[in-house]
Amino acid sequence: MFTWNFPFVSKKRLEGTLSQLTIGGREGNDILIRIHTAIHTAEEAVDLAAFITRIVPSAQILGTSTSAVISGGKLIHDQCVISVTQMDEGSVLAVRLPVTEAGCIIPAETLCAQAGDIVARSRAKLIFAFFPKPYADVDRFVEASNEQMPDAQLIGGILDWNDIIGDTGFVFDETGWSDKEMILAALSGDALEAFTGFATGVQVVGDLHEITQVRDDDILEIDGRPAGEFIHEGIGREICTQTEIGFYFPLAYCSDGADVPIVYGYRGESKINVNHNVIQGKKLRRGFFYDRKIIADNRSLFGRVESFEKGETLFSYACKDRFRIYPNSFKWELSAYENSNICGCLTQGEISTVGGRKVYINCAFVLAVAGEGPESQPLNPYVFTHTESLAEDNQKLIGYLMDAANASSQNADMTMKDSMRSFVNSCKEVLLYTEKNNIPNEAALHMDVRLGGYDRVCLIDMPDQISIRTVFSEQMIEKTHAQYVAECVAFAARKDYHVYQLTKWQIAVAVPSYIVSLDVFVEDMRELQNRLFETKEDYIPIVFTFCIINDCTAENLKSVYDAARLEMLQKNVQFYACDEKEEKLDEESILEKYRMVSVINYALAHDGVIPYYQGIYDNNERAIHHYEALMRLKDENDRVYTPFAFLDTARSYGLLYDALSIEMIRKVFEAFRDSEDRSVSINLGMRDIKNEVLTEFIFSFLSTAPHPEHFIFEILENEDVDEYETLLRFVNSIHRLGGKISIDDFGSGYSNLLHVISIPADYLKIDGSIVKECCNNPASENVVRLISSLYSMSGRDSKIVAEFVENEAIQDKLLRYSIDYSQGYLFSKPTPKIPDTPADGTAEAK
Repeated sequence: MFTWNFPFVSKKRLEGTLSQLTIGGREGNDILIRIHTAIHTAEEAVDLAAFITRIVPSAQILGTSTSAVISGGKLIHDQCVISVTQMDEGSVLAVRLPVTEAGCIIPAETLCAQAGDIVARSRAKLIFAFFPKPYADVDRFVEASNEQMPDAQLIGGILDWNDIIGDTGFVFDETGWSDKEMILAALSGDALEAFTGFATGVQVVGDLHEITQVRDDDILEIDGRPAGEFIHEGIGREICTQTEIGFYFPLAYCSDGADVPIVYGYRGESKINVNHNVIQGKKLRRGFFYDRKIIADNRSLFGRVESFEKGETLFSYACKDRFRIYPNSFKWELSAYENSNICGCLTQGEISTVGGRKVYINCAFVLAVAGEGPESQPLNPYVFTHTESLAEDNQKLIGYLMDAANASSQNADMTMKDSMRSFVNSCKEVLLYTEKNNIPNEAALHMDVRLGGYDRVCLIDMPDQISIRTVFSEQMIEKTHAQYVAECVAFAARKDYHVYQLTKWQIAVAVPSYIVSLDVFVEDMRELQNRLFETKEDYIPIVFTFCIINDCTAENLKSVYDAARLEMLQKNVQFYACDEKEEKLDEESILEKYRMVSVINYALAHDGVIPYYQGIYDNNERAIHHYEALMRLKDENDRVYTPFAFLDTARSYGLLYDALSIEMIRKVFEAFRDSEDRSVSINLGMRDIKNEVLTEFIFSFLSTAPHPEHFIFEILENEDVDEYETLLRFVNSIHRLGGKISIDDFGSGYSNLLHVISIPADYLKIDGSIVKECCNNPASENVVRLISSLYSMSGRDSKIVAEFVENEAIQDKLLRYSIDYSQGYLFSKPTPKIPDTPADGTAEAK
């Protein structure tokens, strides 16, 4: 068994790729081709499947709609992925089965019996099953499959959709498509082995409850009481009205040997609604999602994948709502498989196996591994040590708990009050304490600051963990760490302060300011610092940093601490106290910042992101060679802003910056897409290159552009470039797709020459601050000469561009050092219209 995955770019490339894949000893073996598309209409998808069948007539096609595909350990929107699995000895069978008859839904048991007959004939070991949205009996189908096809593993789910596809999703093959059929594919063979598993991250709390009355996909009663009443008794009526609440506090079936989440929609006191027909009599518990359970579930799943001997192919499907509510968890868990041949898509409900029994799940990440021979995938277990981003996804959940706690304390109904308090406390026991030491964690600190008035906080940290790990043994480090935590906890208890463990080595001590004066708190923290530094032979002597923040809030705690830590580093001090009450805020600059946020939002909403173009002059051809696209914003009064006015503000609000970048690049692509003789350069920062949505948009555009060589991507070479491996991967991808690379601002104070030389750039742009001083400052002239000589001696084919060429004197100096291109007001001013290159080859008017 062997699997290839590749994105759909064009039929021409697809034909070449598939023709190569079917050459050689594997030809003639059974082939399953999965097509998961987020970009094709139903008719286009069938046409694509038929095209593939003409190239590979023996292939069995399984096609589904989706809103995003999984490939190479990443989630990719606006893409179609094609996965080719060729068997060594086994067989493949794919069929479509109607889920309705005479306008009525076929009962799940009947439909499963039809599928079971097919599976029995093929002796399938792994089955893919996908259902359109209107078929709500998936849960019962999966239940029945345990009797009808007990020996086969099952994976798949309910189809996902987007605006292109419609609102039900569809299945397809080379013969047609349908939103009233399921598609099933079976893999068989004596040598084939497979397993499926899943991760949810749902944590159950409290007692078992029973579903006592249902109607289709509505749960009407739990424990004989209205289902809506059961829900709001746990988390409060006010919170229930928020539409996404069922994704944060799901119920969970507990009768299949695992906790299988049911996300729901609250429909008032009478009922709750789920996306499948509900089975009366099932047992469930209250639950919630949280980061440590997500990590535990994924570690367990990963361990099974890693130890599976026939791991030739990985298949993966994940819930769209899981990605929407917990984006960091989904990106994180996929990254463990980024170098494998994993492939799949988003679904609206998932099918997998637990304890040998097939189950329908909602809001899960499901995985199947299959193979006919011994094989292992290149997996990445190190991602499980980088889980910080998962805690970010819990902040909204923590917020709901705070609201629930407030509602509980103000509720006059004692029964409801006790029920809410019980559930909230159960959640807090898990969410607000460290797993190892059972000490309140960072979420607990934020809750106490916000709700308990703990506005006086001391943050304690170890400054140089790397050096300590280099010098001392792990046993000595762990022993010192345990003593450090114990000392802080004991000291806080004696003083009636609250203590929190934020990370392994970072601890916070907090108290409301009305309980103890700032002077006393500072004195106590100095005492604790001295206690921690007392030399003991059995422990490593460490000077911990202490930073006291007075009058803090949950919103400013991190930013104030970051600023204080920077000042502590600059002053080389280990004890620091800052009082937010004494901070003098520049009200005028704050108002200007928020005004600029309004300008940015207006520009994004009203087509006010305007590309300006400045010509870049070819000093050999004596004509404009290409253009640089420069961003401008226009407000409601048609005032135009340069990046100097808005870029810093946009960067401080990362999502605004990302939105501006995508809109700017989209407009430049539109303007130059069909150009036959003009090129354009586009500025990118390191944040852009790390933005997977943006880079996938660029790669997708270049893969279909008639002239990808007309697009140059200028990368700012300054202190922001902190991940050169990521940068190099981006550069190589651009070159592979036919685009070009320019290094911007070369020669600035932060340039790293060795790194820059290692980047295969087509253009190198000398920093403007050097160019405009090259006639007045010998040092600047020497830098220009050095760069020119360096690239001349290197033998590289890169061209050198000088920006800020404002007068003839600067231009003459650049010509003396054989600079290839000049950019500046001497030749061209930025303009919103793409200028025509002068026919006589002379420079444009100034």
